[in-house]
This record gives sequence, C-alpha cells and structure tokens, in this order.
Amino acid sequence: MNQYKSFPVLFNHKPHELLSGGYRRIYLEFSLGSTKEVWVSVLNITGPLFRWSFANNRLPAPEKNGDGPPSYICRLSGASSENWTFWLEASSSEKIRIELGVIDQHLTEPQLKLKGLFPDWVDVTAYTSFRSTYLF
Repeated sequence: MNQYKSFPVLFNHKPHELLSGGYRRIYLEFSLGSTKEVWVSVLNITGPLFRWSFANNRLPAPEKNGDGPPSYICRLSGASSENWTFWLEASSSEKIRIELGVIDQHLTEPQLKLKGLFPDWVDVTAYTSFRSTYLF
C-alpha cells in the first residue's frame, strides 16, 4: 500500500440542509485518492433515500435484502482528476449508510514481475480494492 499517498474517501463538502416536510439534503464529495487506473467505484446507499443528484435526480429501482431497508446502487467507472460532488436527499432523520468500494488496477513493480513469470497465454489480473462504510 506504499504506492498510495491517499485512499479513496467520501466526506461532507458543505453542511446538511433541512428541507420542508422533514427532508434533509446531504452534500457529499468523493475523492479517488491517489489511485491511478480505476476500473470501478460503487456506492451502495441504504436508508430513507428520496432523491439524489445522479441520473436527473431519479432513483433506480431499489435492491431489497429480506426485510431490510432498500438499497440503491450507483456505479461510477474510470479515473477522475477531480473529485465528484453530489447530494442525497433523505426522507427522514434516520441515517443513510453508504458502502463505498473502489478497484484500482494499477500494477506495481512486484506485481509486474509476478505477471512476467506466467506464459503469454495466461491472463493475470491483479488489483487493489478499497472498501469503506459511512453514516450520514
């Protein structure tokens, strides 16, 4: 992990806003840290989500796991030199849980050496994964 100066992180970029009807808007910023070759970033958002700033403010069909609360999946791909800013709107004061997963496929020198030990017909895949959970 020495090749990373900073890890992917999600944080508030301005204070939450209380809206009429008991709704609240959560302003977030997502940094990929010092990752280099991001294959995918996934946000699994669980809780009283009403709207978000992705996809013209429309939520996709929720994923359900038994009797648990609905989850919404947002998949982002590719690297970005700038942070992503977005908002989530909750329909109550109940916490929103965000599980963040990032896969970086940048090969380090030791990984390249290991890959070089295999014949050309072998497709060696190596990656570093990051996973964090946040409550807002």
